[in-house]
Amino acid sequence: MPGFLLFATLTGDTAMELFLKIAMAAVLVLLLFRLWPAYKHWQESGRKAEKGDWLAALLPLGGVVLVVILLIVAARA
Repeated sequence: MPGFLLFATLTGDTAMELFLKIAMAAVLVLLLFRLWPAYKHWQESGRKAEKGDWLAALLPLGGVVLVVILLIVAARA
């Protein structure tokens, strides 16, 4: 009954926004429930990172951060 009273006090757009938020939360929960077995399988049988893998991943990310910082500095000048 409290849920009905909540919807009864809301008007048009507000009720629709609340409904969409609840629906999106339900979809996200179902998505997580559906993907959980695949996640467990990937964690158990996936490749493990080796010593040079992290450096190979951090080098391009550092380059992107540097370019973004340079763009910000150039835009302020």
